[in-house]
Amino acid sequence: MKFNLIQYLILLFVVAIFAFITTPIFRKIAVKFKLLDYPGGRKLQSSPVAYLGGLAIATPITLVSLLVLFSSISSELQQQFYLGLIIPALVIAFVGLLDDLYQLPPWPRFITQSVVGIFTSIMLYISGGGVKLFDNSLLNGVTTTLWVVTIINAINFMDNVDGLATSLSLVISISLFVLSYINGQYLVAALCIAIFAACIGFLFWNKRPASIYLGDAGALYLGFLLAATSIRIDVNSQSELIRVLVPVLIFAIPVIDITQVVITRIIKGKSPFEGGRDHLSHLLLNRGLSIGNVLAILTTLSTLLALCGVYLALGN
Repeated sequence: MKFNLIQYLILLFVVAIFAFITTPIFRKIAVKFKLLDYPGGRKLQSSPVAYLGGLAIATPITLVSLLVLFSSISSELQQQFYLGLIIPALVIAFVGLLDDLYQLPPWPRFITQSVVGIFTSIMLYISGGGVKLFDNSLLNGVTTTLWVVTIINAINFMDNVDGLATSLSLVISISLFVLSYINGQYLVAALCIAIFAACIGFLFWNKRPASIYLGDAGALYLGFLLAATSIRIDVNSQSELIRVLVPVLIFAIPVIDITQVVITRIIKGKSPFEGGRDHLSHLLLNRGLSIGNVLAILTTLSTLLALCGVYLALGN
């Protein structure tokens, strides 16, 4: 089904308003049941902040996606998107929510991410999608899984400054929308707009000083959706280098952050899954920059690099 720009604008408006209205509701629920992130340790906030931001993001995206899926497309496409995107995203959000509430050890999260990544890879190749860098389908499947798991964690890692992960998700989702719309992948573009809109509505409450956090539920949910969506977008280029560079540039800041964090922690003999104040945002803060400046710098860099990625994709 083909959507026009007016329909995308309506979708954007509906989801943004939905997220804007539901976020304070989930915040009140979190406060009532004391589902809060308390200050201390590596936390930057000075007072407790509500969790459940993940539910505030996931609810409008899921409901609107289901409405679009089951009212406008074939049953085959419904199955692909339902099983390949919606269900895995909700599973990863649920595990993230458990982690927010009970502070799970790293391995349950990593195992769930790997299972979701493998399942997504299988669903993509059944439908003829996925990474196609190699002649070997197994290597392509492993690469797809690694990309999904990496981006899930990369977005989660960036959720360490008020509004940062949400702002970067805005940049990434609108970039993916442009590519998918121009390539005629209208359903993928609709999902990208839904993600973008939900982040807009949520950001009003998540910007500094944040009154609600994404938590692992929201960050893992967004990370999965953005990763799985990016793989579904066809970069029309004969150059394998450009096909690789486009998504890397769009996700550049989260990818750079997780790469340097993992390498640094391994060199120091620490677990890559152990929390710490060694992210890009922390390194900038340590140089005397304010949180507002750090947010502006990283979001601007992400925007510029994403524009380079979109330009590469459209210029070939």
